[in-house]
Amino acid sequence: MTSEAYHTAGAAPPHEAGSASETLRAVLRFLRLLQRKQWTIAWIVAACLVAATGYYLVSPRYYESTAKLLVQQNGDQLSAIGEGGLTSDYVLATHQELVTSPRVVQHAIENLAPEHRIDLIDRKPRAWVNVIRQRLVATAGRHTQYITVSYQSQSPDAAAAVVNAVIGSYLQFVSENHRGTAAEMSDVMNSEMTRLQEKLVAKQAELQEVRKRIGHLAIHQEDGGVDPTISRAIFLNNTLMEARQKRLELQASLATLQNAIASRQDLRPHLAAIQEVVGEQMMLNALGLGTQDMEMLSKQQELLMESEAKLRQLTPYYGAQHPTIAALTDQINATRQYINSYHTQVGARFDLMAAEELGPLLLRTLQQSVAQAWDREQQISRSFDEARTEASLQSDELVRIDELQRDIARLENQYDVMFDKVASIDIRQVQAPIRASIVQEPLPGAAPVSPKLGVVFVGAILSGIMIGGALVFVQDLLDDRFGSPDEMALQLGLPVLSLVRQLEPKGGTGIDAVQMFTGGNESDCEAFRTLRTAISLGETAERIAISSAEPSDGKTTITSNLAVALAQVGKRTLVIDCDLRKPGMTALMELKGAPGVTDLLAADSSQIGELAEQCLHHTKQERLDVIPAGPRRPDAAELLSGHQFTELLAWAESRYDQVLVDCPPVLAVSDAQMVGRLVDGVILVVSPEKNHRRLVSRACESFLAAGIHMFGIVANRITEKSRDGYGYGYGYGYGYGHDEPEQDEPAAIEADHSAGESPEVTPTGTAWDNLLREAQNRRAA
Repeated sequence: MTSEAYHTAGAAPPHEAGSASETLRAVLRFLRLLQRKQWTIAWIVAACLVAATGYYLVSPRYYESTAKLLVQQNGDQLSAIGEGGLTSDYVLATHQELVTSPRVVQHAIENLAPEHRIDLIDRKPRAWVNVIRQRLVATAGRHTQYITVSYQSQSPDAAAAVVNAVIGSYLQFVSENHRGTAAEMSDVMNSEMTRLQEKLVAKQAELQEVRKRIGHLAIHQEDGGVDPTISRAIFLNNTLMEARQKRLELQASLATLQNAIASRQDLRPHLAAIQEVVGEQMMLNALGLGTQDMEMLSKQQELLMESEAKLRQLTPYYGAQHPTIAALTDQINATRQYINSYHTQVGARFDLMAAEELGPLLLRTLQQSVAQAWDREQQISRSFDEARTEASLQSDELVRIDELQRDIARLENQYDVMFDKVASIDIRQVQAPIRASIVQEPLPGAAPVSPKLGVVFVGAILSGIMIGGALVFVQDLLDDRFGSPDEMALQLGLPVLSLVRQLEPKGGTGIDAVQMFTGGNESDCEAFRTLRTAISLGETAERIAISSAEPSDGKTTITSNLAVALAQVGKRTLVIDCDLRKPGMTALMELKGAPGVTDLLAADSSQIGELAEQCLHHTKQERLDVIPAGPRRPDAAELLSGHQFTELLAWAESRYDQVLVDCPPVLAVSDAQMVGRLVDGVILVVSPEKNHRRLVSRACESFLAAGIHMFGIVANRITEKSRDGYGYGYGYGYGYGHDEPEQDEPAAIEADHSAGESPEVTPTGTAWDNLLREAQNRRAA
């Protein structure tokens, strides 16, 4: 489902990493998670700062000395014209590595004074070169001819001395070796060019031989061409699949028709299956619905409308006995009689044809079509087998042609590169090509460059934040639960309608076990009053389906308590138990074995209202009725998808103000989706301590993907363990109206009555109607 569809439905996709909205939602969720775990991150950052402080105090101080070299090529202007300046960059990179090469460093150590070998103390002589190279850095400026050489040491004088020695060794090496290197490089490259040319000629000859052997056409790869043999095999394969699909469709239609003829069923629904075979016009002519018949009928209908219009115009001016009025009336009656007799004749002709001629005609036509389709499929299959065999024989040679073409392209590229290098060397072969000079002398450093206080502490803070964030992320992955209502609403894109804490069993049976019925004034019931208010003051919600992601999430408990809450404010409420596999509402109300939904769905549509009255069970709660699930049936999904369930909902809507449908878990079966498409919306019950985020997100996605509106989420079974994330809503509901001691309650109620106020927190009667009317006016505005 696309993100636009999710936004249209009032939600966002739970996962699909690709869209900007999903990325923003994930970032916001992670930031909220970091905010909740801020003390964990703070302790980790503090530990990193302590470690950084210890590192800064005990680490040795290093000083740096830097020098700069200017490396020039003789004949730079000529080189720039011939090669676009590329050779200068290559040479500079080569000399950058040359400065730190083992040979240059070894010679520099030999020229280094003993007092400047402070970094080599307690080190074996064979490791001296590596020790110097680890702290020696040479960098070449981009698009410049400068090489910067720097070295760090515990002594500032030793650092400057090492840089001086390295630069001196480098200059000596360039002076002694570079002039002879140019001629040697030219000979090596010329030899390599000859070898590449020989390999290139051999590959081209082999490619031409393979092409001649298989008769291959030289098709350029960049043109996107396909070998004709392979293209023919692909085309025949596609044609074979289409012919096979057509044949299977005709065979299925033939089998269905034969079963219908054998069981003496009405064959008229099968006319559409052979419409393409016998022709639409032929079928219409046989039934008296041809073009001429329809034109005549259309003229009579036009004449009827004109006569009726003229009669309406003349009636105000003439009486019923006037000749004109009488003539028009007779004409209208005659026209109507003709039209009615025409339809009667067509129906009789259709019935006669269906009874005597239609079966053999349909059967004979479909049998001929199946035979033709089978012959065509066999012919195409034989052609495809021949083409596939021919293509498979050439596949190895085609692969070899591709390999040879790639080898030729690679050799040509190598030859061109080598040719350019040889040409550039030959131009300057008689000259000493490189001249290096010092433009910045190395000086002892005045202050240590390592460790830097700011870098150490900034790195410690960033490391602490990263480690803490990673730890929080891993903890969140291991605990795949919703941490708070805000997190749940943000990730699912749905409002949290109510928070219901873990309810203690009441110990009764039937409706006496429902919290709202037995303890309507207790704090536990405030969550259901909140849910009732959210539904009543929101959008139109007369028919609501209630489901969950997994079994045992408490959807039946939420449904029963919400039903009692709605009935207590004067709404005629009906609960329909559509969990036909594990009917929890039926078990709660002790209605097992009683007729119910399965009986209604198996009955005729015209009898739904009468049978529903018989299946209806009135509860002790005034204005609250229940229809149980009824006997278990193996075809629950098929029953819910029939027209009977739609008729049942229509009957319930005409009799009741509020209809609640208790559905099975959406991830277990598809019943909830089928019910959701027929009601005003769905409420999803979530148990935060039990349900995984991925499962809840998948449940919401399954509803939204089917185009089902979702009112929101009800968080159920909130316990003391989960008060970190759900504490606000839970604590408010738990303490509301219970700050005074128990023995003072009657006095408080009496005081409320004396002041003319109701002791109930939830508005009832006229106040509730006014509240609903105000909400409707706001929506209309």
